[in-house]
Amino acid sequence: MLALGLVGLVVLVLTPALVRSAQPAPAVTVVRGKMGSKVDFFRDTQVQELLRRKNFEVIVDNSGSREVATHDVARYDFVFPSGQPAAEMIMNTNVGAQAYVPFVSPIVLATYRPYAEALHELGIATPMNPDGNSPLYYRIDVSRFVELTELRRRWNDIGIREHGIQNNNLVLAHTSDVCLSNSGGTYQGLIAYAKNGGTVASSEAEVAALAESMKPLYRAQGAPTPDRVPFYLSPEGKRIAPIVVIYEHQYLAHQLRRPVGQPDEDRVLLYPADHFETQPAFIALNDNGRKLAQLLRTDPELRTRAVELGFRVLDAEQDTASPQLTRLLNDRGLEAPSSGNDHTRAYLPTLDLFEMLITRIGGC
Repeated sequence: MLALGLVGLVVLVLTPALVRSAQPAPAVTVVRGKMGSKVDFFRDTQVQELLRRKNFEVIVDNSGSREVATHDVARYDFVFPSGQPAAEMIMNTNVGAQAYVPFVSPIVLATYRPYAEALHELGIATPMNPDGNSPLYYRIDVSRFVELTELRRRWNDIGIREHGIQNNNLVLAHTSDVCLSNSGGTYQGLIAYAKNGGTVASSEAEVAALAESMKPLYRAQGAPTPDRVPFYLSPEGKRIAPIVVIYEHQYLAHQLRRPVGQPDEDRVLLYPADHFETQPAFIALNDNGRKLAQLLRTDPELRTRAVELGFRVLDAEQDTASPQLTRLLNDRGLEAPSSGNDHTRAYLPTLDLFEMLITRIGGC
């Protein structure tokens, strides 16, 4: 009887634990997306772990933003183009699509200090912080910069030798393929704005004339590539492509990976004086996409990780950039880019005219 009683006691003690262990695990929401440069965020190991802990598995395919917009996206739960033109194309062709903006990243020209200083001496680039010894950020007059290319000026012609470099290549900025990427296309839009006297082209005739004048600038950089960042970060970048068009977060992520207080002072950014802030649009195509979008907008851990990857997250009202990025850069001993008081902005043509500009320049 005693043995039987002990067995019963053991059963009574273990049964609650057994019941608890039998509870089903929370369902995992599998979400598939397609995007350009924002793939850096979703392929980050810490982001993947945070998403798993929140019962999301996110599978992403990499593709240029314009390529995303011009192909069928029916097999995806969301797409994440890097700018407004591609987002508008997708929203126009997918009924029920809903757009969110969890973070932003401006278009920038990434270069090396000797090239920035050569442009500074010509009055084309100006340090954001003129009091700093080794500024990381400059403003650049795109109109005057493009004039150098049109005049067939080479780096040796504008004094790059005085900074310890020999480079007889044309002065120009290298972009990714305008037919595939948002950054490549947007930079062409910035050039068009500058060449059009700081106004937006508003007619087919204006766009056609601008495209014809800009073709030689685009072709001068040689065969297009899908991604310029690996070139920029390579030891050969200073020689192969001394100025490349990228997104701010790609540069800041590089700096944030370095030891605290030890920035890469050889690599710097040029911000167009007439700035154009791209708004990468997370476009949810169904309920699973919408669930993930809400998580990205509201989850503190994911927002913090986005900042650590160099993105500017938006405030709770989704109106302005949060100060989190500036605080993080300061904490890491890094200069933060100044927002400044100059609100001069460049604008792209309407979608139909912008598409006309890009396809004519790139022969898409």
